[in-house]
Parts: sequence; structure tokens; C-alpha cells
Amino acid sequence: MSGKYLGSYVSVDCGEMFGCYQGQVSNVDTFNQTITLKDVWKNGLKSSTDDVTLLAKDILDLSIIPSPKEDKTGSKADIEHLESQRIKKTTLPDTPSKLSKIKGRVGKDDVCFGTDVNMEKDFDFETNLALFDKKTVMGEIQSGKQQGPPPGPGTRTVSNFRHDENVLETLPPTYRQIHLPSPSTKEFLTDAGLVVPSASAELRKAMQDSMEKLGISIERRSESIARAVAEVALHFVGGPHRLTPKNSHQKPVVVVLCGNHPEAAGAVCAARHLATLGVQTVVYLQTLTVSHYLKKEIELYKLTGQSVINNEKHLPSASVDLIIASLLPPTWVGGDEIPKMKGIIEWANKQRAPTMAIDQPPYAVINTISWLDVKCTLSADLPLAYGDRDGKLYLYSLSTPRKVFQSLGIEYDSPFGSKFVITLHEAC
Repeated sequence: MSGKYLGSYVSVDCGEMFGCYQGQVSNVDTFNQTITLKDVWKNGLKSSTDDVTLLAKDILDLSIIPSPKEDKTGSKADIEHLESQRIKKTTLPDTPSKLSKIKGRVGKDDVCFGTDVNMEKDFDFETNLALFDKKTVMGEIQSGKQQGPPPGPGTRTVSNFRHDENVLETLPPTYRQIHLPSPSTKEFLTDAGLVVPSASAELRKAMQDSMEKLGISIERRSESIARAVAEVALHFVGGPHRLTPKNSHQKPVVVVLCGNHPEAAGAVCAARHLATLGVQTVVYLQTLTVSHYLKKEIELYKLTGQSVINNEKHLPSASVDLIIASLLPPTWVGGDEIPKMKGIIEWANKQRAPTMAIDQPPYAVINTISWLDVKCTLSADLPLAYGDRDGKLYLYSLSTPRKVFQSLGIEYDSPFGSKFVITLHEAC
């Protein structure tokens, strides 16, 4: 008897769980209680499978429909009819487990999917946009009011923050982080507004002695000096614009003028750093009698193949890009050295290249007409009382441990942040 339905077109409602099917009956298995459809449509859409086999226990309703040749509109009409009937049949007998799952899912999603929406009607954007009070909503957002329903009892309210506000509570910034045991004669400011007081020559000498006692030798300090000096020097000579393979025919030229003191050893070490990067360097020694630490740095510098001279007549006659001067130590307070430097000072001032001083004494201490025209000055950790004649002021870090400052009664929190070299401005 089941054979008479073969070839018929049917519409099968399998409920909320499996949906509606339409297609041509290709097989009816009475033993296994199944029906197989081909040319299948599911929920109004063409199925991607060639045929579908449905169990009799899953079928809620089955009806014979006209074939597509007899009624091309029948399929859509039947689907709409079955969909409306299926929604009304929520009370049909079903197994308890399946019915509870269906009811639980409908209740759970009722807020989101419970509204009946007519998809064939065009959405009126203008009318709905007019219902949105943008001014009021933006006012609530800017005032920090919480959006949504009011919080219940015991609910923690969360403040709204701007993109530039910190979520974590922080202490107010302290701009004076360095305190000296005695008042300073001048103060400077970093770009961040931190106060850096000036140190006396005596305090700088005490810092050097303390570092020596704690094992921070001149050789170690020289590398820190060289790192900072080389960084600023590369900026002055053009950096990546000059040191490129396409510009190898005109490499920058740097002349380093050295006295006989620890900072001069750092200047020679900086010349070695620059030479390894392709800069043409010349080291000028004010005297042939040098300390052992300076002699060691000169020996390392000579490994680069660059020249060392002690006569200003042998200085480059061609254009020079930068002059690095470390003729006097920061602890210098007077002496007869400057008259002996007359020739090298005159040569440097005749050059068009800028002069960068490394921890030399301020011009006010030298107090002589015949001195270098300084473009900028680099000073370590605590600057001396530099003025306008000393050019732009840079402060570099020697990576001095806190114990060195504590041994001298100095409260020192690093003003460098994430840098090794920073710019200082004279405080008003």
C-alpha cells in the first residue's frame, strides 16, 4: 500500500527541532518506519543534499502537495501555512525531554528573538533615527553616568574614563627628586619638568672618588661616557643620512681634543665607537705624558686604524663636521693650562664645525676671552653651573648606583626615564 505514494510530492512538518521538508517521495520503508524524499526543500530553501530520510517518530504532520508542474506557487504557500501551524502546535504531545528543551530555549532567547518582524516591509530609518536622542545620550556619556538599567543593591559602579586617563590610582608627580647635601647655585629642568640641581666641582670630585672605592673604575665609566657622546655626535654629523653605502665617498670627519683626565679617556673611547661605525676620526692629545687609563684607551683606539696626533699643525685641513672637546676636567678650578692651549683653541674656533664639550668646566669658571666657542655641553649625572656661553646642555647617565649618591648624602632618583641622554633647560 505504501507503494502508491512513490513519486508523490509531500510536505512534512518535523516540528521545531528539525523544521519543514518538501520533496518527492522516493522510498517508503514500513519496516524501519522511514520515508525518503528527493529534490528536497528545507524551510523554504533548496537543500544541498540529494535526498533526505525522515523517521516516522519525528514527523508531526504530513500532507500531499501538487507537483511543481501542477502548481509552482504551492511550495511557498504550503511552507507559510506549515510554519504558522507549527508555531500554534506548541502544546502538541511530545516526549517530556524534547518538550522541556524546546520550552527552555524559547524562554531563554525570548528577549532577543521574541519580536515578530516583518522582513518584507522596508525599514523606516528616518523615523527610527528621530527617536534617538543623541544629545541626551552624549551628555550622559560625557558626564560619566552609567548606561543601562540602574544598578542593584551591592552592585559596584564603574566610572567612565577618557582615553588619556589612567585607570589605576597614582600619586601626584614629584618634580624635585634630587636633593643635595648643600644648596646648589643653579637649577635645570628636564623636558618632563623634573628639577635637576647643579653640583659643585668639589661634589663631582667626591662622586668620582666614591665610585673608585666601590669598584666603578675609570674604564667602566669611559664606556658610559663614550656611549652618550657617540649618540649625540651621530646626531650632529647627520646620522643615517651620512653613514650609508651610497654616501661612502664623503664620510663625516670628527676631531677629538683631549687633555689628561678621566673624562678625556671617555672622549677617546667615543672616538673608537664612532670609528667602528665608519666615521673618520682624529684624536689630538694636548700632552704626550698621559695617565695609564688614557694610554689604555689610546691603544684600543689605534686598533681602528685611525690617527693620533699631538701637534695642531697635523690637524685636518679639509672640512671638519664636528669637534669634540675634553681639554679640561669638570673638577678644574684654575691653573696655567689654558695658555698652552692657545694654538688648538684658535684652530677650533676657525672651523665651521660645531664644538661639543664633554664635562668641561663652565665658561664662568674659565673666565678668559681666549676659549672655545661651544655649541653644546654634555655633563654626567649632575651638571655643573653651566650658562649661555656653554651652549645647549645635555645630561647623560653614567649608570651610577644609588649607593654612590647615598654615601655622599645625596637623594637621587633618576631623571632619565627610558633614555641615557636627556636635554636640560635652565630654570627661570
